[in-house]
Amino acid sequence: MSVHVYGIPSCTTVRKSLKWLDSRNVAYEYTPFAKVPDLAAALRTWIDSAGQDRVMNARAATFRALPQPEQERMKSDVDFAIARMVADPRLIKRPLLVAGTTVATGFDEAEWRDAI
Repeated sequence: MSVHVYGIPSCTTVRKSLKWLDSRNVAYEYTPFAKVPDLAAALRTWIDSAGQDRVMNARAATFRALPQPEQERMKSDVDFAIARMVADPRLIKRPLLVAGTTVATGFDEAEWRDAI
């Protein structure tokens, strides 16, 4: 099974998750969100698998800084949310793990252990 991790290189949780995978000798590929060739299509696939509420980082300072009407629209309009996440990947929950058909967001050791 292939394991792929996506994230933002400067994110400490992303770095922690990669170290965790390394410590378990898990082969994986890592791609920063900014380097995903068609991030909009990838986001749609991840949202279809895991749900918009899991992929969109509504707890991020970046999200909370948005005007309330924009926050509400991101929660209710998946196309708008994808466009905003493409424009600002800090709005994507990270790290994002794709292991086979499983999509997991955030770093939860138990969830990742089950996924890989």
